[in-house]
Amino acid sequence: MKRMPVRTVLAATLAIGALALGGCAADPDVAGLEAGLSEAAGVNGAMVYTTHSGAPWNTQVQVLLFVDDPSDEGLVTAVRGAAPVLAEDPVASRHEVTIRLIDGERSDYPDRFAASADEVTVLPTVFDALGVPDTGPYSLTLQPDEVRAIAEGA
Repeated sequence: MKRMPVRTVLAATLAIGALALGGCAADPDVAGLEAGLSEAAGVNGAMVYTTHSGAPWNTQVQVLLFVDDPSDEGLVTAVRGAAPVLAEDPVASRHEVTIRLIDGERSDYPDRFAASADEVTVLPTVFDALGVPDTGPYSLTLQPDEVRAIAEGA
């Protein structure tokens, strides 16, 4: 049996490694999504970013919605207002979306870490009103079909 030269093995290893790292491509552009969400009913601002739990190709869209009305009704209104924007976005419509609701104005916070300190507690009544499983107490984690159902008013 003929042995492969070390250079061939090294080249193949480097090529496979480069392809594997190709999954670490830049995060998708979510600036348009953030702008659209900021105009949704019940929302006065938004921050959006992506995460990649477990592997570079596992994309989750993280959304902070800033609301004036932190009541259950206000939170439901904000999520229902945001759902059509999420459902139409090329990134959010294909991936899991986690929504955190923040009582206040986006301009009150320099970054998402500061905003996270003021997350509103999402009660089971909010999940029930939206018709989605309770993933709370501080966020709604929605699959693409759940976002579409909320957007369609189901």
